[in-house]
Amino acid sequence: MASKTERFIVPAQLIEELPYHDMARAREEFGPAYDYMSNSLLPEADINVSIDHIKQVPVDFESHIKPHKHPVSEVYLVIGDLTVEVILEGEKHEVSGPAGVFIPAGMMHTMRPLRGSGYFAAVLGGGKYE
Repeated sequence: MASKTERFIVPAQLIEELPYHDMARAREEFGPAYDYMSNSLLPEADINVSIDHIKQVPVDFESHIKPHKHPVSEVYLVIGDLTVEVILEGEKHEVSGPAGVFIPAGMMHTMRPLRGSGYFAAVLGGGKYE
């Protein structure tokens, strides 16, 4: 007999497409990104978690993410020996791991990996990335 809670455990899925992101170029340049939790994986999920495995940032890498905003708050997590540039409302910040960045709902933002290797996670309220 199946467990009542077994369906809450889901395998991560490779992110093929994501609004505002050139995922194919990012995957080719520095590594894959996975959807670990969203309502596309589990209909009841009210959170969206994605993690990029950045194996090595190419020299002078141009951002693969267009500036954008969300109707919910977002948190960036920089994990490992990784440095990223985060742009919040036009202000540039160099962030080295381990670190977290809070992005309030409605704030224009983008990021780009600068150097190193590690993991970059994005956590959004709501189950769908929009």
